[in-house]
Amino acid sequence: MRTTTLLPAARRAMDAAEERFVSRHLRARFTVPTSVTDERDRLRRDRMQIIPWLDRTRPLSGTRILEVGCGSGVATVALAEQGSEVIALDVDAGLLRRAEQRCAAHGVTATFVPANAAEPLGAAVGDDSMGWVIFWASLEHMTLAERLSAIRSAWTLLESGGLLTVIETPNRLWLSDSHTSLLPYFNWLPDELAFEYSRFSPRSGFNDAYREPSATNMLAFLRRGRGVSFHEFELAIGPARDLDVVACLQLDRRQRNRIRSSGWRMSRWGRFEALLRSQTPEVPRAFMQPFLYLSLRKP
Repeated sequence: MRTTTLLPAARRAMDAAEERFVSRHLRARFTVPTSVTDERDRLRRDRMQIIPWLDRTRPLSGTRILEVGCGSGVATVALAEQGSEVIALDVDAGLLRRAEQRCAAHGVTATFVPANAAEPLGAAVGDDSMGWVIFWASLEHMTLAERLSAIRSAWTLLESGGLLTVIETPNRLWLSDSHTSLLPYFNWLPDELAFEYSRFSPRSGFNDAYREPSATNMLAFLRRGRGVSFHEFELAIGPARDLDVVACLQLDRRQRNRIRSSGWRMSRWGRFEALLRSQTPEVPRAFMQPFLYLSLRKP
């Protein structure tokens, strides 16, 4: 079912499918339905905002897509509804089962592969080249070594002209961390200092989780979500100035709406973006947004 232009009846049918999935597989597992509500809201947002942007970059119908870090399958459903051939990869077998159940409830199909993205992706999905690899809210939940390995592996797997897309990943360069800690400057801090400083976060469940330093706790902390910037892509692929950025969600929105564009330029956030760009004018503007929503085309 196409979701780029949804009629009310189609939207109601999709919401009903998600509710059936929730009632059958999730509701009894959660005494507090926060996760259920978050996933339902994410699916609606993905359908209405992310999918149309992706489809403008390259038609999704009939496209073979590797989704790295599919989690519980929210984005998998949104992609498969467009007629994409989705290969969904995740290291967590439990989440893969949930993703498969969610797809079944929505009447769509995908191929689910248990694998670690830090290992060569070709070994997990076969050596055939891919036309599109998407890191959907996943790069920020990897360690630095895993992230570099995953980007390199994805770039190698892509065919010439293929797309590497990053979605919903917080930008390390940005002034405030609205993803994990809700603290200013948090993503600028070295990991060890950020670990210690996490106790000052206003987010319950985060501010009291990392009081005891240990390798296990540090790994858990890093997987909660750290910022990413153009630096990883330069290390994994090549100089940022040479990267072919063919799409950026935030820039796309502003280009399509002059009022939004003018408001951004005059806002303090727009002025901060201008400051970042003045320091590294050779880096594509897509890498200067609060979150990374961008697509790179392989030569």
